[in-house]
Amino acid sequence: MRRTLSCLAAEINNRQTRSALLICLCSAVCCLSGQSVAGQERHACPSQLWEEFNSSCYTLVNVTKENFLSIEPARGLCKDRGAEIISIGSKEENLFLVKTFQTKWKGPREVLLGMFYDSDDNSLKWLDKSEVTFLNLGQVELVDNNLDTCVEMNTQSGLWGVTDCDHFTASAVLCKYTPKGNTKTFDKKALMITLITTFIIFVLGLSLAVVISKRKNWSNGLYRAEVLPYSDDAVLVDTMEREDYA
Repeated sequence: MRRTLSCLAAEINNRQTRSALLICLCSAVCCLSGQSVAGQERHACPSQLWEEFNSSCYTLVNVTKENFLSIEPARGLCKDRGAEIISIGSKEENLFLVKTFQTKWKGPREVLLGMFYDSDDNSLKWLDKSEVTFLNLGQVELVDNNLDTCVEMNTQSGLWGVTDCDHFTASAVLCKYTPKGNTKTFDKKALMITLITTFIIFVLGLSLAVVISKRKNWSNGLYRAEVLPYSDDAVLVDTMEREDYA
């Protein structure tokens, strides 16, 4: 009977240990999931009119077909929406825009890019000051000291060409929005908070498991001390010790 109680107590303690560890694991998973959801919300586009790619958002702003937009008015349309006229940093981004034009935007044949010719160092630059890491101009040759040189993109082929910055007929302007400021700092803080929280939960869970384990060992020792093996010799020795004491 006592052995049965001992086994039952050990089983209860084992269940408590497993439950404690399971609670710790669930808490850590919930914490990490919360950080992930927060990250997704942080990179959400302003509305459903925007398309997302690599944490940036894109939208096509329609204008009247009669408008002759120079680079600055086109840029102003994007700035009114908290964005910048499009800059393209990779082949993958260029292909994404072409695919989106073909499947969703159904926009004009050419769109003006936010790129201009800088005569100071004879190079093309983006208006949003991002680094020029990709060009798709093909066989186009730039004319030195041409202050009115801008770049357009063919929305069907994805190829770029040069155009006049001040005389570009546009029926739509392509805008790009990228979260700026302390986004990377926020990511580091979120990661640090997650790691610290997970570590604290793990330590608490481990401490609880140790306490429960000690209680289990103490209970098992108590039951073993009470259940002594029966022996005639032991009874005889015990009787003689009592007589000597008397």
